[in-house]
Amino acid sequence: MGLRNKYVVLLSALMITCSITLAQEEAMEEIAESAVDHEPKQDINEMHGAGFINKYNINSITEVMLESLFILKPSQIKQFILYRKNFGDFISLMELQAVPEWDAFTIRKILPMLTLETALPLVPALKQRIKEGGHRMLYRTGGQSRSSTSNEDTLKHQYKQLVSYRFNFRDLLRWGITVEKDAGEKSFFDHYSLFASISKKGILKNMVLGDYTVNMGQGLIHWQGYALGRSSNMMSCFRQGELFRPHSGTDENRFCRGIAVQLQKNAVELAAFLSNKKIDANIITDTTSNKAWASSMLLSGLHRTKNELNDKKALQTFLAGANLKVNTKFGKTSLNIIHTAFDHPIKKRDEPYNRFAISGNQWQNASIDHSISTRIGFLFGEMAVDKKANKAIIVGLIKSLGSTLDIAILYRNMGVKFRSLASNVFSESQESGNEKGYFFNINYSPSPLHRFEIFTDQYQQNWPTFNTPGKKNGNIYSFQYTYRPNKKTEVYGRIQSENNSVKTRIHASFMPIPALTCRLRNEMIRIQSVTGKIERGQLTYAEFIYKPSLKPFSASVRCSFYDTEGYSTRIYAYERDLPAYYAVPPHYGEGTKIYVVVQYKLRKSLQCVGKWSLDKRKQVWRAQVIWQWGS
Repeated sequence: MGLRNKYVVLLSALMITCSITLAQEEAMEEIAESAVDHEPKQDINEMHGAGFINKYNINSITEVMLESLFILKPSQIKQFILYRKNFGDFISLMELQAVPEWDAFTIRKILPMLTLETALPLVPALKQRIKEGGHRMLYRTGGQSRSSTSNEDTLKHQYKQLVSYRFNFRDLLRWGITVEKDAGEKSFFDHYSLFASISKKGILKNMVLGDYTVNMGQGLIHWQGYALGRSSNMMSCFRQGELFRPHSGTDENRFCRGIAVQLQKNAVELAAFLSNKKIDANIITDTTSNKAWASSMLLSGLHRTKNELNDKKALQTFLAGANLKVNTKFGKTSLNIIHTAFDHPIKKRDEPYNRFAISGNQWQNASIDHSISTRIGFLFGEMAVDKKANKAIIVGLIKSLGSTLDIAILYRNMGVKFRSLASNVFSESQESGNEKGYFFNINYSPSPLHRFEIFTDQYQQNWPTFNTPGKKNGNIYSFQYTYRPNKKTEVYGRIQSENNSVKTRIHASFMPIPALTCRLRNEMIRIQSVTGKIERGQLTYAEFIYKPSLKPFSASVRCSFYDTEGYSTRIYAYERDLPAYYAVPPHYGEGTKIYVVVQYKLRKSLQCVGKWSLDKRKQVWRAQVIWQWGS
């Protein structure tokens, strides 16, 4: 142990020091902005739940937990697990530099999400889990400032409200409840969610009662959790995460309600789930035949107007599914099956893009997925069929060509007729079916100062979609160069071309003094319409983040100037907000936007945060209080 301590001390001198909180925010900014590029179906807040960011114990974090961070390559996860197995528990976070394939870029991103704690018994008793767990209570509210023309009835209900309670003992025992209403909704209990879960108890790997999400394979047949969109992130093409996860976000429709059980005996895992709940849907009734059907399923979760209230929880859905997984020293292979039934048949409008849409009272999908480490690299993929025997496949490779160069390749071929109800696959629309394409990604870091990220995606859709009346051939090219001359400065430039649009961005972040971070960005977009008309847009902002060391408060302010020729040239920009509340609003038209975020810790267990923003359209405010106690 003495030699090992000396080794760690030497590594400590080489370890890159960084601002922990800001590094985590930068990682989340990258993930959030890549997600909204194609306006996905998923709730970004689902990643960590309603206001709670987990820090994982480096000596007990599992392979699945590491995958869910969206940062590490499969080979890096494998090396981490092997290092801990061979050398025992980590004695310092700085020891991460000794893990093979873990470079400074990786460590800088993941370090804010890790902590070092004393190792616990492998399977703590239930009594210990309850006694030593942590409790967190959150209250969040916000809305638009009052207008002198608003009537009192509107003012009473215009604010968004959320109350959330969570208990957590190192992800081994969890329970919680969330109650919330959106702005404009009258009932404070417009939506509620509750769950309880227990993990690692004998052969019981995981069990969730109440509300949960299900993530299978590579998202071809079912994926309700968060997943990266197309980006230069090496892991954007590989879906990864827990099979069952408690639903801790605020999405009101895309989750299951019932029971999910996952068992493990040696190398074999068997899982099953049942769900029975109502979702929002538009129900149409034929007064002549008295028959009713669902024309569409709604996902917004808004229940403010008479029509929205009529659609609330109008469709009863029943889900049942199973997963059989076999683990080997090379990887894992799974068989997935899912069945869905409705109390009203699905019957969509008679439009060309709906010709192969799901219809009737039930639907089934099945798939086989794999992720295997081989000599040629990390291979992954999924092959799926639907109720009508239509097929889809997605296969990929992630390969490290030395310590400085990584590549990822992905091929997808999803039949025109293939359909699934809750897919979230790597594709143009993030839905499975009607697409064939190739994705290629290169990350090259010749030194800690320089990093190049390049990707291209070529795809073809052979049947009309909602946005395209005929066949579509699409392509996207992206090049990004990042320069880090020192630990306090980062500058990157990006140019991205997609079909008829070109986006360019220059972003700089630096710390003139230890307590102050400054960020500057200029982004431009150019789009050519089908008629040949050129439309342009531009966004420029300056942001200042003040976080004095060992002080209970912090503050940030940003001023943005934007000028676009319409909504088609909108530009998204991540904004600092309440803890774990992610705001990535579009900027369009012409105007100026200012926001201020202030955070104060009244004491260690009580934290208050507020945000105020103003642009020409509206004045918005949000406030949040978090009280936590226990371990």
